Amino acid sequence: MARKPTVYKRCDCPDQIRPKKGGCQHSWSYNLTNSEGRRTRATIPESVGITQAQAQAVLDDMTPGAAPEPIAASLTFQQWAANWLGRRRAKETSVEKYEIAIRLHLNPRWGKHRIKAIKKAQVEGWIQEMESNEGIANSTADYHWKIFKMVMKDALQNGQITANPTYEVDGPYVGETNAYVFSPDECWAIYDEFPERYRLIPMFGFACGNRQAEAFGICDEDVDTERRLLTVRRQVLTTKETGFKRLLVNRLKTSPRLNEKVVPTPPYLLEALGEHRERYPARTTEAVLWEHKKKISECKRGSARAVFQTPHNNLIDRSHFNENLWKPALRKLGIKDEEGELPTFHDLRHTFISTCLQNRIPEHTVAAWVGDSVEQIRRTYSHLLRDHGETHGAVAASLTARPKPPLACDAA
Repeated sequence: MARKPTVYKRCDCPDQIRPKKGGCQHSWSYNLTNSEGRRTRATIPESVGITQAQAQAVLDDMTPGAAPEPIAASLTFQQWAANWLGRRRAKETSVEKYEIAIRLHLNPRWGKHRIKAIKKAQVEGWIQEMESNEGIANSTADYHWKIFKMVMKDALQNGQITANPTYEVDGPYVGETNAYVFSPDECWAIYDEFPERYRLIPMFGFACGNRQAEAFGICDEDVDTERRLLTVRRQVLTTKETGFKRLLVNRLKTSPRLNEKVVPTPPYLLEALGEHRERYPARTTEAVLWEHKKKISECKRGSARAVFQTPHNNLIDRSHFNENLWKPALRKLGIKDEEGELPTFHDLRHTFISTCLQNRIPEHTVAAWVGDSVEQIRRTYSHLLRDHGETHGAVAASLTARPKPPLACDAA
């Protein structure tokens, strides 16, 4: 078996011009022993700007006597972004969003720039442009920034640039989320206003924090009545990935590594669900047994008993639900946000999370219930978590207080 090349490093510069604390400002020589036992030597000037780790990576892969492969001077951001996009292993829907952001927003701004010529000052100027553009929402600017950072980091890791211009650059400001929080009266008014066949769907939003597609995909076997638990493991998708057909998919939205999440189910929801099953028995439908790294068309099929279906035994269509059920109910009830807009179904999920946090349920518990990371919960609901200081501050302060001296009677 071939031996891994051994590297011995020494500086070519005279002692008198070396810095006092390690390293050298001129060049490094590497004595290599390859897998055939032959010795060679390569010198890389410090002025090329690559780090010691990058130089080591180049030298580990080079043949004896060969020079490092030069960086393509004419490589543009658009070319490397396309290369990066073609190697993504994310879900098809995520890759599609990356492609749209790159094509419509990043390429018009950076596409023709040579990737090695992009400077930190240019990036900082772009951040200011996005923040001052009232036509770009803060969250949208932050999403474009994250994709840009991923592309540039990938270029650095693959040796296409010698320094990352996004390093130590603060991204666009993202303020607190101003999601609409329904009152209990509003939640129950929506329940009463909805047609009987569909009225439980919003309840799964405000009582269990389900996303809309997750509520559509609840099946008989997901509900444990005795333990009062709901296991969320499926969603109904109608996307390009499914050929725009409604499919029940054994996959959660957040991460391919998160197979399911378990949420406590209130007694009133279990009671209402029992009545729903009597009136509208669950019907067996095809379910996609999704596997990581596979497209939906390549996955095996199984079956599940979907709780919510149309009178024609079809899965719930998102567009029909929103336009013909959700929005008319909110208009009739007069429920609007501060800007006069109709809240979305996703605001039911925000209501569940906000209610839990305001009632002192730990953020890591809420994160597990809704399938988000603790960091995401803290970032989105930081304005609610600040109140915890008032509640728990006195307890925390008492833990480090000076112990009181024993009373005289105790000493006696």
